[in-house]
Amino acid sequence: MVTIPYKGVATAWMAEFSECLFRRDANSTTLLFHPDGWLRDFLVFQWDLRTLHGHDKISSYLSLHIHNSSLFDFQLASDNYFKPSSGPAPGTVTAGFTFSTPIANGRGFINLMQTGSASGKWKASTVFMTLDSLKGLEEPNAEGNIYHSRSPTWTEARTSRWQAAEKGPEVLIIGAGQNGLQVAARFRQMQISALVIERNDRVGDTWRRRYPSLMLHTPRQHHSLLYQPFPQNWPIWTPGEKLADWLEQYAISQDLLVWTKSSVVPPPVYDRETKRWTVSVNKAGDLVTVYPKHIVIATGTLGEPYMPTFHGQDLFQGQILHSATFRGGSHFTGKRCVVVGTGNSGADIALDLSIHGAQSVTIIQRSSTCVQPAGMIADRLLTTYPTHQPVEVSDFRVFATPVRRVFEILAHQRKNAKTWEKEMEFLERLREAGMQVDLGPDDAGVLGLVWSRFGGFWMDVGCGERIISGEIQIKSGVQIKKFSENSLAFDDGSTIEADVVIFATGYRSMQENLEKLLGETVINQTKRLPYGIIDEEGEIPAGYRSTGHPGLWFAPGAFPNSRVQSKYLGIQIQALELGYMSL
Repeated sequence: MVTIPYKGVATAWMAEFSECLFRRDANSTTLLFHPDGWLRDFLVFQWDLRTLHGHDKISSYLSLHIHNSSLFDFQLASDNYFKPSSGPAPGTVTAGFTFSTPIANGRGFINLMQTGSASGKWKASTVFMTLDSLKGLEEPNAEGNIYHSRSPTWTEARTSRWQAAEKGPEVLIIGAGQNGLQVAARFRQMQISALVIERNDRVGDTWRRRYPSLMLHTPRQHHSLLYQPFPQNWPIWTPGEKLADWLEQYAISQDLLVWTKSSVVPPPVYDRETKRWTVSVNKAGDLVTVYPKHIVIATGTLGEPYMPTFHGQDLFQGQILHSATFRGGSHFTGKRCVVVGTGNSGADIALDLSIHGAQSVTIIQRSSTCVQPAGMIADRLLTTYPTHQPVEVSDFRVFATPVRRVFEILAHQRKNAKTWEKEMEFLERLREAGMQVDLGPDDAGVLGLVWSRFGGFWMDVGCGERIISGEIQIKSGVQIKKFSENSLAFDDGSTIEADVVIFATGYRSMQENLEKLLGETVINQTKRLPYGIIDEEGEIPAGYRSTGHPGLWFAPGAFPNSRVQSKYLGIQIQALELGYMSL
């Protein structure tokens, strides 16, 4: 077996790469990539988050932007996490690196592979380049200056900072869920004053008010919070109510200014001369006006609960509810239960009902669902978020791989894994039980949907086996036609008797919420809106990047999105303030 000189390979490639960039030679730089290679650029060549695939797109992109760039002082990383080493695939080399621009500090990550024979030239399959901080505005570590001579005291300093933010916040963040809080924590560290408003009574209520059996289906490292990892004895699978309490104390421990019981009175108005918003806020019944330079919407990618209606529904003598108001299977012991919908919520609720002794549980499935055992998904996530590795290291490695490249890797690894046969056997047994199942986008499975849609999948934690055993019934490919006093009729002519119908039918489009919140004028001037899907490059259309409307930003996605991309959002706000960036 040939031993690869990892450092020598990475050093030689990096020397060519830095030289081509120094000469601003787009063609030569492109030739350092594999023909099927990827360039992921976050704020380096221009003020946007972009991913380019293949020589043609990389060349066109660099030709457009490389002449305005000035990149220098490229250095390979030497630490244990990012020094040149073996890549994820045999015969590949990975390495982290740093670089500089006249105004910023940069970081990057490369994955190299040989072309042709063992003596072939090393090319980049992926290159990730990102600004890490603006010079002079690097994130500080622990606070120190305010404690000099014990004056002002910590309480006095925090009170003064909060009072200033309440009078004139630089940023108003709407939503105190995990994304809004992580953005606020990042901004506090970057010394960007922010006020967070939350319509619920308490921080964490978004999770606290969901069904009690809810547990996150990703291991704790994946959904940990910025600057504040979970304790060592934290459950691997975080219960929803426990996460709610953690978010509440996170806001306290991170010194975040949060107004609860507060919501925007739409629409906010933007003044292009003063470059500030006028925002009326209903703060626990009092009307308060604030004038932020920026608004960050972190209300998630979902709107209000979607509750369909059917003919005869008013005649039904049982109970009809949405999954958002489901409070546990123990309330329905001995009842004939119907669950409409086969996403995570529908599966979890059906399992909870069955465990708590419902007389019968039937799931109604309209169309095919991507299903995978949660343990298999966890195994995959634990390879990218291992327990022995700091979360920030895992995050950078994950974001160094373009999303659509992730789909390719997932499909390849899934089909070549030892568990593939076992997974296919599980899916076949579900099909035999009458359920429609599929392999997800590009056969990438549930994680492909996690990255691309943030929903519409089923991580199985036991419901599947109960369907296979017949303890939970599945009725697939049908739609409800009408209700009667104690039953549902379907479009295939069949009926089911029921005491309880629970609609796990998801939520309305975020578009409706945004139109109500922002008003027609702002929406019409906004070029990018985050309606829950990725664009052709694999990036969230308006996530943590310019929306086309000055002072308006969105913070959508899963925990890692806000944990990582909050930095890029903060850098853009700082760059606007310094005149480096314009909209």
